[in-house]
Amino acid sequence: MIKTLVAVEMDLASSFAIRYACRLGQHIKMKLHPVYVKSAPSMEPTTGVGWAPHTWQRELIQMGKEEIQEMLASEMDSCPVMEEPRVVYGDRGIELLRMVKQEAIDLYVEGAPQHFTPPTLSKTLRSKFYQRLDRPFIWVRTLRKLDRVFVLCRDVTGVRTLVRALGRMWQGCRVPLHLAFPEGVGKGEAGPEALLREVVGKARVELEAEGCRPLLEIPFASVSGAPPTGIADEYGLIVVTLERELRKDSPHLKWISEVKVPLMFVFV
Repeated sequence: MIKTLVAVEMDLASSFAIRYACRLGQHIKMKLHPVYVKSAPSMEPTTGVGWAPHTWQRELIQMGKEEIQEMLASEMDSCPVMEEPRVVYGDRGIELLRMVKQEAIDLYVEGAPQHFTPPTLSKTLRSKFYQRLDRPFIWVRTLRKLDRVFVLCRDVTGVRTLVRALGRMWQGCRVPLHLAFPEGVGKGEAGPEALLREVVGKARVELEAEGCRPLLEIPFASVSGAPPTGIADEYGLIVVTLERELRKDSPHLKWISEVKVPLMFVFV
């Protein structure tokens, strides 16, 4: 059972995130745990004006419960894998990271950053929360039908990381995994390209042994060190590896910024 934490806010991106997580739960054995972190407003009342801090926090939590119940009302009956939503008070990054660690969460899901540009994505990924997150996570920009998955195999280390992540998560799932790798791999008898193709082939065998099927190997012609634009537009999910210190001028990050499909990231 995959324990999935879905962080929600009162915005459209979060609505997409929870609905997409419910769709994912139709294909994978998982439990969804929605959580809304209610932080203190900038004008939080101080002691001495008739408000005790704990009373104020309880008021905020109650307000958050009413907000999240209204937001999730349409999903609660149609999404049997979703647990009762929670509302907690505090710093969003700190509270979410605490839950991920203490509750042995396997997957983290949230709405994608509003400004999906390389500089913004780089800044977000360098935040304390993401630098300390050691689980796969999904950013949802738009809703898609989950009928096939594009798995970007960029290098040998990344492929091995993806096998470990997907082997457990996709076990028994019938949604096809397409293992995509740069074209030209395997044309020579030696070298990094031939090695990558060999590793991709082994990854397919290992994932099939874990109960992931059907799988396909999809070669592509890279453009400036990244897949061509639009190659994965018809997929329901894109899975990629990610370095924690990814530069904002990285071709990989530029390609990611142009993707409209939900993205699952696995740190290497």
